[in-house]
Amino acid sequence: MQPIMEMLDRHFNVLHNRAQVMLGLCGVVITTTGFSGRIIAGTNTLAQWLIVSSVALVLLAAAVVVWGVLHLRWLTQQPGDSVQVWLMEALTYRDHKTQAYRIGISLLLVGLALYVAAIAIMLLHPDRNAVPLNR
Repeated sequence: MQPIMEMLDRHFNVLHNRAQVMLGLCGVVITTTGFSGRIIAGTNTLAQWLIVSSVALVLLAAAVVVWGVLHLRWLTQQPGDSVQVWLMEALTYRDHKTQAYRIGISLLLVGLALYVAAIAIMLLHPDRNAVPLNR
């Protein structure tokens, strides 16, 4: 039983470490948008939609990872009357966390792609206030 617990513990550690790295990337995107989002959005309407959509997807990715991966239920809390039933429950729990991580990373990658597209539009239109924003 001990080797199985240690193996599952390693699996969960990998998932949690990757989730923390992903949350760090989300934080970088959100912080960068706070500094440069206004400049990017000042390029044109498409850039505005891209930057807003990218931040929304990045926030959604963070929410999926926080709730789906970092949400805790200890291995000792897994139900099961026998070792085999317990192991299947623990593996299902791990697989659900892995799926949440995959969804979160997919959302993050799409959000980053939209963010880069907005930056590309800004770089292709280097004039300040290419499209004036309504105040």
